[in-house]
Amino acid sequence: MTMKLTRLPSLASDYSGACSVLYAMQALTLLYSPGGCSSAIIECDEIRDLRQTLFFCSKLGELEAVMGAADEFLLQAQTLWAHNRQTEFTAIIGTPVPALTGIDIGAVADELSRQTGLPAMALSTEGFRDYYSGVHQTLLDLGKRFLEKREKKNNQVNIIGYTPLSLGSPAHLAELIDELEACGLTINGSPLAKKNLGDFKNMSAAALNIVVSHEGAGLAQYMQQEYAIPYVLHVPIGMWGMRRLFKTLEAVTDISLGRTSRNQYDQTGKALSARRAVVIGEPLFASCIAACLQNDFGLASVEPVSLIKTDRRMKSVYQEESLSSVRFFTCEHSLAQWLGEGQPDIVIGDPLYQTLVRQKNIQYVPLPHVGLSGSMHADLNYEFIGKKGYDYLAGFIGS
Repeated sequence: MTMKLTRLPSLASDYSGACSVLYAMQALTLLYSPGGCSSAIIECDEIRDLRQTLFFCSKLGELEAVMGAADEFLLQAQTLWAHNRQTEFTAIIGTPVPALTGIDIGAVADELSRQTGLPAMALSTEGFRDYYSGVHQTLLDLGKRFLEKREKKNNQVNIIGYTPLSLGSPAHLAELIDELEACGLTINGSPLAKKNLGDFKNMSAAALNIVVSHEGAGLAQYMQQEYAIPYVLHVPIGMWGMRRLFKTLEAVTDISLGRTSRNQYDQTGKALSARRAVVIGEPLFASCIAACLQNDFGLASVEPVSLIKTDRRMKSVYQEESLSSVRFFTCEHSLAQWLGEGQPDIVIGDPLYQTLVRQKNIQYVPLPHVGLSGSMHADLNYEFIGKKGYDYLAGFIGS
C-alpha cells in the first residue's frame, strides 16, 4: 500500500458550500447526517455566526445511519418546523449518509412539504465533491425553484456567487457595495444583508448580474437564458477592477455615473516590471488578481492558477472567457513542481500555499482562501476590492 503525504488540507465539501449559500436565506436548513458532518461546517468552514440562522443537523445513530431512517428524519424535521414557523422554506442537504444508503431525500422533502404546506427542496450534495460544486448547484436549484419573471428595472443589479468560502468576510466587499449605492443602484443579493424569498425573486428584474465567483456563473447563465439578464464575471480588485466595473455599468444600466467617486480609481501609470508573479486561488478571483497586477502594477508576466478539480457539471462555466487564462492543477505536488521550475518573484495566495514554495527570496502576499484554510487565517488584516485592495497589494509589491 502506498501512502501519499500532503501539505494541504482538502477543500471544504459540497455540503459546506450549500450551507454557505443558505446562510443568507430565511430557510430551515437541515443537514441529513449522523452528526459528525456538521463539525467541519461549524468549527472550520463557516466563519459567520451560525446561531443567526436556522441550521440544524440530524443526530442519527449507527443503525439509523446504516438503514437511512427517513421516517425518523421526517419526524425531526416536522418538530423543528413547528418551533420555527418564521422560516420561508426548508432545505434538506445531503451528505454521504443518504448517498451511500440510497435514501431519496427528494421524496422526504416532498412529504415534508405536503405536511407543512411550506416549500421544501432537497440538495443532492454527497460530501464527495468540493464546496464550489455545492455552491453552484444550490444557487442553480434556488433559481429554478423560486425565480419568477419580473419587469426589468435598469437601476437594479445583482451580486451573485458570494460566499465566505471563496471571498472571505462580507466586510471585504463593503467598498463594492458603497460604490454601487453611490451610483444610485439598488443591489439584490448584497453580501452585507440577509434576504427573504421576495428579495430573491426580485433578482429577475435586474439589469445586470455581477458574478463574483466562478461557482456563481451557472445561475447567471440560467438567468440570461430565462430572463435575458446579461452578466459579467468580475471581482473589482484594485483600481483596474473598479474602472472595469464602472465601464460595464455605463454600458448596461441607465445610471449616469459621475466623476466624484471614479476619480480615486484613475490609472496608476506604473512602468512595466520584469518581475514574474503567480496567483493561486479560486479561478475567477485568481484571474482578476492577475489582471490587477498587470494593469495597476505593470507586471508583464502574471499567471493565475487554481488548485481545484474541475466539476463536469460546471463544464459551461469553465468555458467562460474570464477563466481562459487560468491554469488548473488537480494535485498539489504538480503545482509545487511547477512553482519550483518557474521561479516566480511574487506569489499571491492563501498562507497555506506558501508551504509549496521552495524559494527563500520570494515575495509572498497572503490572501486567505477560506474554502481551503477555513477560519485559520480568515481574520488576517487584508483587502482586495478597489482602493483598499490596491493599497494592500502595494504594501507588498510596491506602489
